[in-house]
Amino acid sequence: MSNVQGKWRPVLPGVWCFEESCLVYAVQGPEGMLVVNAGTGVWLDHLQELPAPPVALACTHHFRDHTAGAARAAERGIPVYVPEGEEALIADPGQHFRERQTYIIYDNLWNLFAPIEPAPVAGMLRDWDTLPLAGLAVTVLPLPGVTLMQSGLELRLPESGQTVIFCGEAIHSPGRLARVAPLQYNYNDLTGAINCHLAAQTLRDRRPDALLPSLGGPILDAPDAALAQLQESLEFLCRNRPLESTGIANLAEAPLERVTDHVWMAKQSVALSWFVISESGKALVLDYGYSTRGTMLQGYPTPQRRRALLHSLAALKTQFGIERVDVALLSHFHDDHVCGVPVLQRLHGTECWASEAFADLLEHPESHCFPCDWPTPCRVDRRLPVDGSVQWEEYTFHFGPMSGHTRFAALIGFEADGRRYAHTGDQYFFQNGVGDWANNPIAQNHVYRNGALLDGFQQSGDWMLRWRPEIVISGHRPPMYTDEAFFQRIADWTREYEEIHQRAMVLGAEETHFNVDSWGGWIWPYRTHTPAPGPIRVRVTVRNPYPTAADLEVRLVGPRGWVGSGATLAAGPRAEVACELTITPDGPCRRQPFVVELTAGGRVFGQVAEALVTVGGARF
Repeated sequence: MSNVQGKWRPVLPGVWCFEESCLVYAVQGPEGMLVVNAGTGVWLDHLQELPAPPVALACTHHFRDHTAGAARAAERGIPVYVPEGEEALIADPGQHFRERQTYIIYDNLWNLFAPIEPAPVAGMLRDWDTLPLAGLAVTVLPLPGVTLMQSGLELRLPESGQTVIFCGEAIHSPGRLARVAPLQYNYNDLTGAINCHLAAQTLRDRRPDALLPSLGGPILDAPDAALAQLQESLEFLCRNRPLESTGIANLAEAPLERVTDHVWMAKQSVALSWFVISESGKALVLDYGYSTRGTMLQGYPTPQRRRALLHSLAALKTQFGIERVDVALLSHFHDDHVCGVPVLQRLHGTECWASEAFADLLEHPESHCFPCDWPTPCRVDRRLPVDGSVQWEEYTFHFGPMSGHTRFAALIGFEADGRRYAHTGDQYFFQNGVGDWANNPIAQNHVYRNGALLDGFQQSGDWMLRWRPEIVISGHRPPMYTDEAFFQRIADWTREYEEIHQRAMVLGAEETHFNVDSWGGWIWPYRTHTPAPGPIRVRVTVRNPYPTAADLEVRLVGPRGWVGSGATLAAGPRAEVACELTITPDGPCRRQPFVVELTAGGRVFGQVAEALVTVGGARF
């Protein structure tokens, strides 16, 4: 940037630049000016210098030297568009700063550099969408780097026909970034450099005529060479960092690996995806989550740390001539297995098929609080019975109950290329990798909060011993080729799982307990937002903790002044029963918990489950 500020200057036909805390660009479109990045808002005092008024403002990422002026722009009536994963940081920074820990920080993500004043968000920039902004067709590119959610904006200039990309901080100048510090997402890593390398390749693949960074200056000549130099610089920066240098090298790894002729493993996914190819030239994918091309998954999970990037699709097209995924068939609802499905649905019309055991959790993530939930809803096009089967092309997929890692899951069996397969989700992993089953104990991968039940591994074990797959595929291991020792391990673990829990906690057949996961119940929906006080209706599920039938008394309870309803439910031994109840808040509140109280067979068990409600305000 130069030392001259406070004046718009032309940089390309139909493009102007204003230098302040970042480079603010204005592009002339048929309907007015598209402004890219908000800076501090000083540019708003110089709009008379532009040939038309601004009709849209798009921010590439949330850093406040890029977004502080967004609130003022919105006050002037300019609609504000922001990256999908950073909408909450910009629209509600107060809540972000209330949540953000500021003692004992080992999470160095630069989200403390968020704006301090909220700006109403008119629309979100979603990866690979093409939006009409100022009458221009603007394509959103994923450019993770200084933030995981940074986005680029690609468009063709009406006057010159040039393709330009407003690329935020993806590059500053040939071979360089403006700052490296934001790439240190955790304590002493530099994994953001992997993302920068990936973003540079994304930009190179688009072959733009010019790059327009938000820090630095327009790169109008040889943008590909500038990006190639940046990739070399990042490799040099990470040369003595094994994790990062390996991550950069893995970006070039072959995406697909053959299992049998029609079944392929996607090697660039965090939870492994498995493609089944039909004779007619269609593709079905078993689970579709995070890409490993770049670092999307960090040790401090928040929505701002996780981004669903597409993966493996270019390889499908290259190897099989397949341009879209026909069906995504899911093993369970966890984010690392499903987060990419809404993107496939939005861009390619992919159908989602899921078991009745967890279809509601996919479609209504806001309504529950079970672990590893992806906040973007999946449209479930086909709900499958827990013990049923379904036909896709020449393949028949069979389903079985599965509880252990999570109760909201299903086993999937099918035959392909003369081999019998089973997809076991995250149910069965082994301590010593894959193979030598006689000397390879099963790892304990059950998660209690996921809904671990005492008979969970009995359910899946019985199904596995009946189906007897030759090849087991799963979420985080290469193919497992079975033999008799493998199935003996499954049977042994079924007995061991029950034994270790019956010895360690109260689970006797005649004793009072809430099963292995110790849930007394739950409330659906978990999160409610209502504009004004009034009765809120929820569905309450509670468990009978007794081995005999009992009456369960339930009542909703909130803070003093709230009024909740109650009911008495007849429940069989160990049964889960449900009813609808209401609670009425007495005024505005923000994420206020309320609870269900349970009395079973005359014994008080207290407040066994909570839910949250916001009354008033613009958002939950």
